[in-house]
Amino acid sequence: MIKLIAWIVFLSLALGGCATKVSTSFDRQADFSRYKTFCWLQGCEFTFTGPSYMNDSAVVSNLKNAIIKEMEQKGFSYDAENPDLLLDFHVTVENRQTNVYRFEEDRFLQLDPVDQSDVYYFLEGTLIMDIADRETGQMIWRSSANRYLELNPQMTEKNLRKGIGIVLRKFPPKEKK
Repeated sequence: MIKLIAWIVFLSLALGGCATKVSTSFDRQADFSRYKTFCWLQGCEFTFTGPSYMNDSAVVSNLKNAIIKEMEQKGFSYDAENPDLLLDFHVTVENRQTNVYRFEEDRFLQLDPVDQSDVYYFLEGTLIMDIADRETGQMIWRSSANRYLELNPQMTEKNLRKGIGIVLRKFPPKEKK
């Protein structure tokens, strides 16, 4: 029975940890209603900053398209000549591990730790999106999404669009009335 309870607790923590944690900050003095166009930070050249195994032309192209589509859905237009906003993003993926110790009941119904533990390996991924005002050079918005990933994450267009949608969900910030 104790083993069952331990596994239920472990699974609930593991599944609860799969949720994406999003953090957003922005310049409260910025007038987001005046921004209409965007481009990339590095001279309007889309550059990828992240793990080398993700620097695949198909993944990078899907990521670029996901950002453009999400911004267009929010009413912004891509403009390489005279953008109002400059976008930049970073991807980090780190190897993580956790130990799960096992307990067993003895005949006197006391819990004794077994001198073995199971080691679980997982990836923790973070996507950071920065948005700056081109005229002033000031960063006006930043969002980061952090979540646990599968050991072999599927970098499909659908998954990338979902991730970009999560990061840009609160952009532009709503005006307080």
